[in-house]
Amino acid sequence: MAISADRNVVQKEAEKKLKFKRLYIERKRMWNLKCTIVPVIIGATGIVTRSLRKNLEAVPGKHSIDSLQKTATLGTSHTIPKVLQCEAWKSERWGSPMFQEKYWEEKARDKRHTYRILIIIIIITIIIIVVVII
Repeated sequence: MAISADRNVVQKEAEKKLKFKRLYIERKRMWNLKCTIVPVIIGATGIVTRSLRKNLEAVPGKHSIDSLQKTATLGTSHTIPKVLQCEAWKSERWGSPMFQEKYWEEKARDKRHTYRILIIIIIITIIIIVVVII
């Protein structure tokens, strides 16, 4: 599955088929399994390929193209403000000392939060290892 720029939808579908062809051949050769490659490509604004309906029929279950398009569009609408905000940082605001100070404070807070999460994960892993050994 991929969500690409609208102009790249057909190109991305061909790319995915090529990318997974090796995996398809490997599974068929090693385990003698019948596989199919089902590319599901949706543009960032909801554009779909002509073959999407046929491809979705190969996947078991009920699938709605409308809901897939809605998900892709909502994801794009969620990403765009972040990109625009990042561009604003690079241009006008970055020169302000107050902005720079706030930016680095947020970075330090994020780093501390990441370290706390890593410490928690390490502690949980140690506890699991001790429990398994005992």
